Amino acid sequence: MKWPTRFSIAIVGEGLTEWEYFDYIRISRRYLFTLKPELPKHSDYKTVFKKGKDLASKAYDLVFCVVDMDTIYNDRKVSEFEKFCNKLPKKVIPIISMPCIEFWFYLHLLNQPIFRLYTSYEELIHQLHKKIPSYEKTKQYFYSSNVFSKIEMDGGLEKALKNSQAILLNKSNDCSYSEISLVIQQLEKCKECKQKNKCIECSDKLKISKNKNN
Repeated sequence: MKWPTRFSIAIVGEGLTEWEYFDYIRISRRYLFTLKPELPKHSDYKTVFKKGKDLASKAYDLVFCVVDMDTIYNDRKVSEFEKFCNKLPKKVIPIISMPCIEFWFYLHLLNQPIFRLYTSYEELIHQLHKKIPSYEKTKQYFYSSNVFSKIEMDGGLEKALKNSQAILLNKSNDCSYSEISLVIQQLEKCKECKQKNKCIECSDKLKISKNKNN
């Protein structure tokens, strides 16, 4: 008997925060994907993309590379970054947050989208602390605070998805944004079909969606 092919997904993040968040959604919503690396540490986008390309060349059908833009933006390397992205294999999808993944968390806590540019984590954290005073990027905090489940309370995820999409559809160079909503939407689609089929159109559709938003 020939078993159905299972579509395989990996998510590569820059550091601890990305790993902790995606590990949370993997467990809480029973998504089928692999987190890489197993022992996360802060790294630059080239390291993240190198790992993504390696995974795509071996066992994975779709690889999300989650990258913060603040350092790239402040080092004035956005053009270089975009050229690098354009050379990635079709199975490797850059997922960008400007300035950082914390903006995605912030969107859970807003009743409407905000069109404002935060150029660094330090700038954004002042706003996030108004909503989550104790927030910090440490393993102990993520382990003890249940922060991810808390921001999803009272329709937080739905707010984040709606706010994110509104910003992506109307964003310009002078506002912050996060493409993590695209990952959530794709994972939901894969969950519906139970990843039984090797859907070769997934990466194409995602890139079309990203291009429409840019």
